[in-house]
Amino acid sequence: MRHSPIPTAAASPIAMPAAYSRILAALQRTPGLSRPEIAQAAHVAASTLSGGGYLRRMKELKLIHVSGWRQSASGAFSIPLHSTGRAKDCPRPEVTRKTREAPGMKQLLEVIERYGPVDYRQAAQLCGLAINTVKNSGYLAALVAQRKIHIAGWRRSRSGPPCPLYDIGAGKPAEQPPRLTSAERTRAHRKQRKAIQQQSGSLAAQLERLHSC
Repeated sequence: MRHSPIPTAAASPIAMPAAYSRILAALQRTPGLSRPEIAQAAHVAASTLSGGGYLRRMKELKLIHVSGWRQSASGAFSIPLHSTGRAKDCPRPEVTRKTREAPGMKQLLEVIERYGPVDYRQAAQLCGLAINTVKNSGYLAALVAQRKIHIAGWRRSRSGPPCPLYDIGAGKPAEQPPRLTSAERTRAHRKQRKAIQQQSGSLAAQLERLHSC
């Protein structure tokens, strides 16, 4: 492997892999590159950058530093960006609900703007995301914290707690109703069943009249 002298704080240069020079040149042309971007710009295999420890070693030599962070698809700041120089590494930003961004959040926002108010199940189905993803990812809570959507109402369920309905904009959140007691759920179920039976009887009567004509 051909090596090139890399200037250091010592009196004499240290011989280093030629890839170091290409990496430094790429970062001087375009600061703030991720590892895959460095691999492409410096013509170095991505596996070499990680497995070979090139970037780690160059950081130890104070040739490069982490100058920033980029968010991944999940919304976390997990992609370090590198630049030349001896500066201290930029600390990784903490992801909060107010700073979180993710493609799934954008999809949910578009669906809620068009079809809201909707619950998380409806929103997931409308934008093609898995229901458990929408339920557990915190996307909707982040959009509420960013005041892009609000809880416009609540839908009662037969057994669990009321389910929030989301609508677009920073509206006043609807107050969550208390959970129904066991007796209240039983009465509501009986009322719903009676209404269905009455509707079925009405339809049957209409069909009977039609057949008798």
